[in-house]
Amino acid sequence: MVGSVPGRLAAMMFLQYFGLSAMIVPLTRYLQTAPAHGGLGFAPTQVGLIYATFAIGAILAPLLVGLLADRWFAAEKVIAAAHAAMALLMGAAGWWCDRFDGTSTDPSAALVPLFALMLGYAIGTQITLTLTVVISFRNLQAGDGAFWYVRLTGTFGWIVAGVVAGWALNPISPQPLYLAAGTSAVLAVFALVLPHTPPKGYGRPVSEVIGLPALKMFRDRPFVVFAVVLLVCNMMNQFYGLFVPPYLKDLGVEVDLGAWGRLAPEVIMTVAQFCEIACMAATPYLLRKFGLKRLMVLGLVGLVARNTLLWAANVPGVVAGALPLHGWGYAFYGLLGSYFVDREAPPHLRAGAQSLVTFLGSGPAVLVGNFLASNTVEVNRTAAGTTDWPAVWIVPLVGYVVALVVFVALFKEPQEVKN
Repeated sequence: MVGSVPGRLAAMMFLQYFGLSAMIVPLTRYLQTAPAHGGLGFAPTQVGLIYATFAIGAILAPLLVGLLADRWFAAEKVIAAAHAAMALLMGAAGWWCDRFDGTSTDPSAALVPLFALMLGYAIGTQITLTLTVVISFRNLQAGDGAFWYVRLTGTFGWIVAGVVAGWALNPISPQPLYLAAGTSAVLAVFALVLPHTPPKGYGRPVSEVIGLPALKMFRDRPFVVFAVVLLVCNMMNQFYGLFVPPYLKDLGVEVDLGAWGRLAPEVIMTVAQFCEIACMAATPYLLRKFGLKRLMVLGLVGLVARNTLLWAANVPGVVAGALPLHGWGYAFYGLLGSYFVDREAPPHLRAGAQSLVTFLGSGPAVLVGNFLASNTVEVNRTAAGTTDWPAVWIVPLVGYVVALVVFVALFKEPQEVKN
């Protein structure tokens, strides 16, 4: 199976999301933990700046992906080159963090070098995240649901990395950064045996190749509603992405396994990805049975319920309800959005169209969301260093409720996407 096209694409997805999870999930706790306990001692607003690099990468990615993969180079070669650069940058970030002594130096001195290295890695991440979707859609038979099964292996990779980083490694250290660097190095080599996916935009104007004609989709009300709701959801999701690990730590969500060690919050958070896998596996059937809009509404309802449970701060409700619903919401709104755009875009512009989704979902919205989330946490921190978490979680809860109401009222499902 690994030698087949679906098998190679599945392995690509596994490595792509394994490397991203290995770094991005434990990083927030590592950055905020005091230097005396192994961290860098960053303030919440400084953590927001580091994670903002992924939003900046998403803004630049549409300009790069269309030219690289729709006009100049085969997609698999772009993936290989990007991951080779990402391996070097993340290795350098780990080395820098290893050398930095926050106990005797102001933690802010580590901010600028780490920001620069993370920005380069983030640009590569956004390019490769887009192209893994593009190369999958171009090489899998349309309509048979194969994409969803290939994509769910990426979520499985996210789970495995969370377990490794939170259990086998020390999450409050640069070790996860080195793991991410090693994974990118492996994927840089493996990408060379992916299905050959040549550019389809050769000879077309540069403005067309970088996806500017995809902006015409904003003439259609369904796309406008989808885009606005996606912007709101990804703004609000920064509260979850940046601050759920320290929130779980404050709630005491950690399992002592005796001689086997402890299950850190990063491991327990993989409950969300198990739910996401189940949702993706069921998506082809559910899409045929219920249609696009109903599934996307279910995804948004799940996000509202997730943040309600986070606000309530009931530990069983958070672990058994809020965390799984994160995977539910991502599968039934975020991933279905990529499917919606791929079906709507002309074949020769699909790389540019997916870049537009990357821009909408991970660009300015995430920048604003990072700023909003980090400043909300900063405002609600007490002099004793504790955080008023219910006051934090009410903000994204209101945002998701607004997004749900807007989508239900205004989104009309295009008939050609329903089946």
